Amino acid sequence: MPIREQEFIDAAVSQGLITDEQLPEIRRVARDRQVTTLEAISISYRVPLKALYHAVAAERKIRFVDLAIEPIDEQAAQDMPDVAIQRGVVPLLDADGKTILATAEVDDLALISSVERSLDVLAEVALAAPDAIADSLQYIRTLRQTSGGAIVEIEQEDAVDLFDRVINEAYLHHASDIHIEPSENTIRVRFRVDGRLISYISTLPAESGRQLVSRIKVFSGLDIAEQRAPQDGRMQYELANGVSQDMRVAVIPTRFGERITIRLLGTTDENLTLETLGMLDADLEDFRQAIQRPHGIVLLTGPTGSGKSTTLYSALKEINSGWRNIITVEDPIEQIVPNISQVQVGASDKVTFDSALRSILRHDPDVVMIGEIRDLPTADIALKAALTGHLVFSSLHTNTAIGAVTRLMDFGCESYLVGATLAGAISQRLVRRLCKSCSEQTDLDDQQKTLIGGFDLDHHYIPVGCPQCLGTGYSGRIGLFECFWTGEETRKLIADGASEQDISRVGGDKHKTMLADGLEKVALGLTSLEEVIGVTIGDTI
Repeated sequence: MPIREQEFIDAAVSQGLITDEQLPEIRRVARDRQVTTLEAISISYRVPLKALYHAVAAERKIRFVDLAIEPIDEQAAQDMPDVAIQRGVVPLLDADGKTILATAEVDDLALISSVERSLDVLAEVALAAPDAIADSLQYIRTLRQTSGGAIVEIEQEDAVDLFDRVINEAYLHHASDIHIEPSENTIRVRFRVDGRLISYISTLPAESGRQLVSRIKVFSGLDIAEQRAPQDGRMQYELANGVSQDMRVAVIPTRFGERITIRLLGTTDENLTLETLGMLDADLEDFRQAIQRPHGIVLLTGPTGSGKSTTLYSALKEINSGWRNIITVEDPIEQIVPNISQVQVGASDKVTFDSALRSILRHDPDVVMIGEIRDLPTADIALKAALTGHLVFSSLHTNTAIGAVTRLMDFGCESYLVGATLAGAISQRLVRRLCKSCSEQTDLDDQQKTLIGGFDLDHHYIPVGCPQCLGTGYSGRIGLFECFWTGEETRKLIADGASEQDISRVGGDKHKTMLADGLEKVALGLTSLEEVIGVTIGDTI
């Protein structure tokens, strides 16, 4: 027997997924769109159905399982009665070898008892989301068919519905990318959430996967007959909530079929401001002073995916007051910023970073943002623009903030020019933000104290997992920053070609390492010690 709708609503309120005040709006959406209340919650507040089932499990104090992660007990799946499979019972094995029976109908005690008798076990019953159960049953059906067992008739999901579900679930999970990865007998679908890949469907049958790939290629305007060459495309899709989602699609052939990566554009960071990036108060004040300067160059450094572009866009939004002429040169344009002229580089052979920069300096800019400094011509123009009265923002691929100085020298820039124009550099990384609802404070053990050296930290917070964070213990991301701001003495050292170590020593108290910044955020409960150590290995306090 299904769980009552009211129980889902009560659990969602109790577990913090929605509030009582939001219920009238949810019921209005359900009525207007002719959908269930649960679907209205997902549409209105971007809550995956999985979170609602997790909330019910938490209220009942029973186990919730994510079937995309937990391994299926293949032997038990072969031995189970057909009726149990048809009614949505999936056998799992936990780490201790104990049998778990996952189902969306945990109140059907007669069904559970019959499965236990059939398998001759006393099993733990766990709650799972219906979509995940349906995916697992398709795998069990294929498993039985391959081994010559009895074929169980299960309702098949067609490619249209599967495609719609994958895209909508990626959006509900706040995913930045969808990965569709073929293996020998199955296809795996994963989402990149908060910088980590999580499994959404781990064992999609190969035939269903091929149909899904074909539909994606059709929607993105790619050649479905071409399966031996990489292809790139774009598509736009209307989500269940009526939002039109833009996506970039990349297809590449692999040994077992075509692999697809879909980037969901503009879903994760378009609303970020300087306050929400994660800079602590002192660093935020210094950064604000730097971006309000009339001239000079401010650089963001770090590896790909460390949030440099997001920080640059947030800075542009901060100073976009209307009296400044702001022009950007980007490849590609990642966010559309109102009232700013944005130039796309690479759209044709006639528009390069070099040519675009030379041209826009004749358009009387106050602020110039260069997506990335990649070579000497771009670096030279950027520095000379900063020297002649423009404020320039850009990014570089270096590991440290002070490393930006060395990198510019490596390009061949004159040291006196770097010293005269560089206002400062920020190196950054992204770590997952602890879920506010379920993190728990604990003391450091001896090994952790050794890892952080002499930093004064007597406690930290650990992830637990709850419905709000889908059991991960984390929700969203926060930046770790190493800020380097130049003063009279450091500018002279840079102009004289001093080493990074000498410049760092002169920086004194104003130069704080990324590890130190991260550990301050650990003490505040913003992120976990494990996350900080993971991105600052080799850093020193």
